[in-house]
Amino acid sequence: MSGPLTVLHSRYDVLRVGVFTLTLCAAATASAGEPAHDLRAGAAAYTQSCARCHDATGRGDGLDAKRFYPRPRNLALGVYKFRSTASGTPPTDADLFRTITQGLPGTNMPDWPHLGEETRWQLVDYLKSLSPAFAQTAPVPVAVASDPGPAHVKLSEGRALYEKLGCAACHGSAGRANGTSAAGLVDDWGMPIRSADLTQGWSYRGGSDARSVMLRILTGIDGAGMPSYAEAMTPQEAWPLAYYVASLQEPAHWNMIAHPLRVQGSLPTTPEDLRWAQAERTDVRLRNVVTPEGEWASPPTVKAVSFEAIDNGEAVAFRFSWDDPSQDREPPDAFALLLKPSGAQGDVVTLQAWPYTGAPALDLCRWAADAGHASETIAASFEAAPTGAPLTSAASYADGRWRLVLQRPRHPTDPAGAATIVGDGYTSIAFAVWDGGNVRARAVSPWVEIALREESRRHKP
Repeated sequence: MSGPLTVLHSRYDVLRVGVFTLTLCAAATASAGEPAHDLRAGAAAYTQSCARCHDATGRGDGLDAKRFYPRPRNLALGVYKFRSTASGTPPTDADLFRTITQGLPGTNMPDWPHLGEETRWQLVDYLKSLSPAFAQTAPVPVAVASDPGPAHVKLSEGRALYEKLGCAACHGSAGRANGTSAAGLVDDWGMPIRSADLTQGWSYRGGSDARSVMLRILTGIDGAGMPSYAEAMTPQEAWPLAYYVASLQEPAHWNMIAHPLRVQGSLPTTPEDLRWAQAERTDVRLRNVVTPEGEWASPPTVKAVSFEAIDNGEAVAFRFSWDDPSQDREPPDAFALLLKPSGAQGDVVTLQAWPYTGAPALDLCRWAADAGHASETIAASFEAAPTGAPLTSAASYADGRWRLVLQRPRHPTDPAGAATIVGDGYTSIAFAVWDGGNVRARAVSPWVEIALREESRRHKP
């Protein structure tokens, strides 16, 4: 008999034999003071917590692998991105332990501190057993200079190195992943990848502090197109560059509930209006739409939306900001503010799957770069004709970042059934973003609540 079950059983048979042999070797080499080596325990923990993504043999093609970006690591190759070692050499045990413990922000690799320290060390041993690379090549830690501290670093020197080394070619002059070489990048296995947006420190997979950035500069990120610059600078020079990159990060404001600023009179109509600086900012992470088979279609380019809102009792003005590596009009960059229509039946838990059979229609306030204006309609899908009640809007694009102002009445009469933005409770809103240069990667947000402030807290400009 042959088939999927036979293949699966054969993989686990290989694991059992390998674990038995390697357990004997590990027992012979364990030294006093180190965590106890137990490959059987490591294999059990791997099967329980890791195999669904990385597969039983560690080849990165587990049941859930195709749903994720980036794809799970092929552990059998022994190539790891986040290390303290020279490019081309494997990570140290401490590197592996740190990744297991802290996870990789911006990916589907979670942190695992709840497994317990002993179990995590057993996982380290087991991961090393999956690849011959650890037996063939010894880790070579990079030379690291002592941290001078932010008070003793000149960011101008870091900026000069950023320009000299060509970092902007991928990451962009302002760090927004819009460099001239950013499009079309692939990793060593032919998978499409995107440069890191350096302004989004929350998405730095190997850590966003200056030391972590310094290690990425010196070690490179093997397999991902980020080279090591250890030969291009001294360990001391890496610190100003690391601190400069860290300075590009914009602090995130994750709010479960957003509160619009209340004003009298007119609302802002341009992204540059000074009143936006007085409004509360809320950042919202986005996720890519997936195919009907549950797979991601293309690597994401738009990963977050920031917004401020200002209310004058009659309407709410929103300013949305998002990083997009290219300004596109054909196919166009586009944005949609979504609300739940008045009296809508049913709920939409996640926009990644909407529309689906039986899904309710949604209230779409959509803007597109080709038309240059926004309109509102009740639609059963994102592909609905972009016509409807006109909305006041204005947009600008500069150095990899869109800013869009959109005004929306609190109690609209057109289109019929449009959502009301209530003054005595919460109104749910969500967003969808299209990058015309990456048309298959529509990005969508979770639902966010906005709560209008009381009349007594009115702001007078």
